[in-house]
Amino acid sequence: MRIPLLNRHPLIQLLAFLGLALASFILVMVLGAFAGVSIWGTDFLLSATGDPEGPQYVSFMKYWQILSHFGMFIIPALIFGRLTGGKTLNYFTLNKGVGLWLLLLSVVVIFTAQPVISWMGEVNAALTLPEQYAGLEAWMQQTEQQAAAMTTLFMSASDVQGLIVNLFMMAVIPAIGEELVFRGILQRLLQNLFRRPWIAIALSAIIFSAFHLQFYGFIPRLFLGLILGYTFYRTGRLWVPVIIHFVNNAMAVFVYWLCERGTLTIAPEQFGNFNDKPYVIVLAAFTMIVALVLIRISSKQTSEIVHE
Repeated sequence: MRIPLLNRHPLIQLLAFLGLALASFILVMVLGAFAGVSIWGTDFLLSATGDPEGPQYVSFMKYWQILSHFGMFIIPALIFGRLTGGKTLNYFTLNKGVGLWLLLLSVVVIFTAQPVISWMGEVNAALTLPEQYAGLEAWMQQTEQQAAAMTTLFMSASDVQGLIVNLFMMAVIPAIGEELVFRGILQRLLQNLFRRPWIAIALSAIIFSAFHLQFYGFIPRLFLGLILGYTFYRTGRLWVPVIIHFVNNAMAVFVYWLCERGTLTIAPEQFGNFNDKPYVIVLAAFTMIVALVLIRISSKQTSEIVHE
């Protein structure tokens, strides 16, 4: 079997993926529009201009959110793996399992990272731009508010069915799709390009954070990206950052769901916030570092992942 992108220059491979992602996104969204109209009728498209808080509008936006993730991340990544490595599962190391010990350490890492991430979020939110960039800052604030409003809209579900849909949309798909792209493709290509693991980890984490266009959450998401990149590099298993990413997002989904049901009385964004208890943040950071060291000790770095 001919493998078109095998042993090509990393920049050529990156350009090829970007082309695949664009073509896949357009095709999936067009087919999704036709599928939506054929299943729900023309009212399906009109629901996009309806009541922003109405159930039809929310369903419409969730439908497009799921489609966009498949079109932009999952489908082009799987095609790219086939064109680059021949066997997609092998290319992304998805043929390599994760033992119970590594699974537990991954969960410990992301749980203990929450207080640190929350503290970084507060620091990030307090940052301001110089006065001459007031217009840019106003746009950033507006973008952040719109993203927060959309997240709240998506999470406004108190039944089990809504929980399952949100877990699939906000945790399962992003964990798989974004890790395929940002760690499985981008980080590997950057490491092949620069031959420096930490440059690749840092650059992919920066791009990962910037992609979300949530400027007042840039630093904590950058920190999360560094954790995801480091664990992939050290373990040689993409399942590890996928699990960490999934647990991180799933916790947020569950917290919102419990708040909607009235089980939790705190604001969802306050989950994991111990900013008034610095000793908790220090203890959590220490535990997280220990877990990361144990991951390094218990995992053998597979150099073939980045030096193919």
